[in-house]
Amino acid sequence: MKNKLVLSTIFLFTCFNTVFAQKTYTGNEAADWIQSQRYIANPLIDSKSTPAEVEKAVKILERTITFMDSLPIKQLAAGNAYLYYRRSDVSRDIASGYTLLGKKDQALNALDMMLANGTSSGTVDDLENEPTLDGIRKEPRYQAIIKKLKEEGVLWKNTAFKTPYKPNLSDAEKVAGLSLLWSQAKFNFANFALLDIDWNQTYLDYIPKVQATKSTAEYYKVLINFYAQLKDGHTNVYVPDSLAGEFYSRPPFRTELIEGRVFVVKVFSDSLLKSGIVPGLEVTKIDGQPVIDYAEKNVKPYASSSTPQDMEIREFSYQLLGGSKNKPIEFKDKKGKLTNRTISRTGYHDVKGLKSIDYQSIGGVGYLTINNFEDNKITKQFDSLYNAEISKTKGLIIDIRYNGGGDDGIAFHIIKYLTDKPFFTAQARILEHRSTPDAEPSWDYRGIGRQSPNGKEFYSKPVVVLVGPRTFSAAEDFTVAFDYMKRGKLIGMATGGSTGQPVPFSLPGGGSARVCGKHDAYPDGKEFVGVGIMPDIAVKPTIKDIQNGRDAAKEKALEILNK
Repeated sequence: MKNKLVLSTIFLFTCFNTVFAQKTYTGNEAADWIQSQRYIANPLIDSKSTPAEVEKAVKILERTITFMDSLPIKQLAAGNAYLYYRRSDVSRDIASGYTLLGKKDQALNALDMMLANGTSSGTVDDLENEPTLDGIRKEPRYQAIIKKLKEEGVLWKNTAFKTPYKPNLSDAEKVAGLSLLWSQAKFNFANFALLDIDWNQTYLDYIPKVQATKSTAEYYKVLINFYAQLKDGHTNVYVPDSLAGEFYSRPPFRTELIEGRVFVVKVFSDSLLKSGIVPGLEVTKIDGQPVIDYAEKNVKPYASSSTPQDMEIREFSYQLLGGSKNKPIEFKDKKGKLTNRTISRTGYHDVKGLKSIDYQSIGGVGYLTINNFEDNKITKQFDSLYNAEISKTKGLIIDIRYNGGGDDGIAFHIIKYLTDKPFFTAQARILEHRSTPDAEPSWDYRGIGRQSPNGKEFYSKPVVVLVGPRTFSAAEDFTVAFDYMKRGKLIGMATGGSTGQPVPFSLPGGGSARVCGKHDAYPDGKEFVGVGIMPDIAVKPTIKDIQNGRDAAKEKALEILNK
């Protein structure tokens, strides 16, 4: 609870005079005040600004630094990373201001302070491309700072591990890749508390496994299986581009496990539809093996999943038909007729994926489907739909059952229309490491997120949200906020149970990986990672529903809103 440490006295600085004011602050609130001063100052630090404007900005930042360098704030920052690293940000900002004013020594001192305080090695790109620093670019001290940042980048960006693809990597590369996966998880993975695993012993167990592989493809299968032991949907290994076709190709139709059997539920190619691959067909065998046995042996060991419902989707939907070869698939229609087909995984020219956002009105009830929060156009499309259609409805269904996530900013943009009060989003924590012998990491609590309502538009009518095991990541952030504010019912099935901030990195041979570096929970601490968000009204599809083209969850939502 370090970020809950309270200051009894805080020094606030206004105008050109120092004013002392009594105020109780938390670490995050102090950091937010610093950010507010940066937002005022930074627009004035520009090559086109007048000297007076730059001088004004520098004065604001100097007062902000005095505030940060006061003993109470330093003590608070020692236990709050969000506050601590604002010192580096302000130092970088003021260096630009000093440079524009011709105060080179002060600018370089500020950059030295930024480096001493600690900053991301990625800052080097910002510094080298920042025109306001042109005045010190040739200074030896500036060049030394850039060199130091680049040296740190070599260490933390794992440059040496980023080797090119070869059909069979060297033994050294194979062990190095496994070691990198192990260390990144050990220092960044946020969800070890959900597991019963000795991660160090698991690493030792896998060293002979990677050494025994005879090809890069075989090696990556072992790495994928290694990270699957962490049982986290945001912790994954991705093969090199040269192997993508072999690992990721799949035909354009979707399957699901329903009542213990596997069925085709969606087809995205007209040519496949015309060939008889239609929703409602049962998949009975793959490559001559009963489909359940095939999935357990060939899919499940390589699926990184956070919950049983997440695993079911990965095993019988996302990854069931993945691979490069044409595997014969046995189908059974609803009359019981068996047919054996060989379905190509590639070469389709008529694939139609799900729209990012879709809308229709059903008897005065709006039915809004949002299949991802990745497309930045969604906010404008929603705004347009709201003004033209949604605002006039008597109730609204928001369907995010197939939404795998993206940017939670897009998600919250939509929720802002559904309330006239500020609302809370998930609370977050990350691991904090200390450079003392044998010191275990501690949690750095980032606090509870808070969003303001739209302010102009407020949809006050009833709302229902449809969710399921494919509701994932930022879509769960949306669901948490909606559920916590008690805005309406959740209908469907439990969500995937995985969100967080993945830490990406490169692997030998051209592959990559990511590890979940942030643990989220409801604002009141209720867990959903590793569990899923439970619906208020559970509706699970049946075989009869699929074969008859019926959407029971959607029908239930309409029934509730029409009451």
